Amino acid sequence: MKLRKQKSADVIKSVSDDTGNLLVCKNNGTRIILSLKLIEEKRYRKLGVINIKQRTITVKRDRDRHLFRKFQAYGMNHKLLSETKLFDKVRLSDQHCEWLVPKEYILNNGEFLHFKKTGFELQIFITIHKIEEFKRQPKY
Repeated sequence: MKLRKQKSADVIKSVSDDTGNLLVCKNNGTRIILSLKLIEEKRYRKLGVINIKQRTITVKRDRDRHLFRKFQAYGMNHKLLSETKLFDKVRLSDQHCEWLVPKEYILNNGEFLHFKKTGFELQIFITIHKIEEFKRQPKY
């Protein structure tokens, strides 16, 4: 019988923004699960998963629900992208495509929107057209 290595507890850290929204990180040493708790809501929204070894965050989106149609763009938490040192690339996927985009490309080429009235954090939007060069075959 093979002994299983005992699972260590997740290290949980949180960071608040200027409006009281909370960014929560659950780190087990291999991956970090990121969630957002908006001040106006009771539930947590999963933002993505950071693979520590690959230095990549995986973000899954539903094109019908998450695509900002006016710009044909996906939004991301600006504070997360600009301040983290844990990842260099964003693996963004929806039901149609997958892109592996350098974080700096999003920060340098995205457009800002801040939906203060709805309580959302500052977001940076990147259009599908701009990230076409980073399109890749989905893993699955």
